[in-house]
Amino acid sequence: MAGLRRRRWSWVREPARRVGRGLAGRREACECGVRVSWIIVTCMLGYGSLRLALWLRGQVRFRMLRERLPAWPQPRQRLRDLSAGLDLLLDHNFAGRVALVESRRTIATVLITDPDAPLGCVRDFRYRVAVARAWTAACAWLGRLEDLADDDRIRLERAGYTAWAFRERHASLHRTVRATVRAPALEPFAVVAVEQTASLVAGMVEDLERVERALARGGDDPYR
Repeated sequence: MAGLRRRRWSWVREPARRVGRGLAGRREACECGVRVSWIIVTCMLGYGSLRLALWLRGQVRFRMLRERLPAWPQPRQRLRDLSAGLDLLLDHNFAGRVALVESRRTIATVLITDPDAPLGCVRDFRYRVAVARAWTAACAWLGRLEDLADDDRIRLERAGYTAWAFRERHASLHRTVRATVRAPALEPFAVVAVEQTASLVAGMVEDLERVERALARGGDDPYR
């Protein structure tokens, strides 16, 4: 009789056991999911805290170092006895120096403030803008130089200036421009490469300063 009763209620107890086991398994899965979620949240909070600390570090360093950013160029005294072509070249020369120095200051600021810079790379979009601005200024000045008349070019060379160094830097900057334009958004650029770009732009500024010094010294104008 007892065996009959056990068999009679087995159809009720067995599904109940299965449901209980299923609920227990779901409870364990939920607990596991909660643990994983807390791990993810902890990692995100840690990453956010690191980014905030690096950002604050950059802001503090910028306040300390902003006086060391490249100085803005000052206009030189107007030179006399220059042809209209060389006079126009000097106007473009100063405008080019202003644009190139602005790019240098932007790149220096990015190297100081970018939170990724201590980690060896730069993601700040201002770096791409600075490279594009430097490229535009370099192309504009080089175009003005190539438009010089032959007698103006000869006088400039006799004054001691040739543009071969500027042309080499121009070609190097072109490679940098292509790399930055083709890179996806938020693509990291190595700090070493960014520093090389800054040195390249600084060399261009010095090259334009040499033009002004050469003409200020005055060369023998063969047509005077």
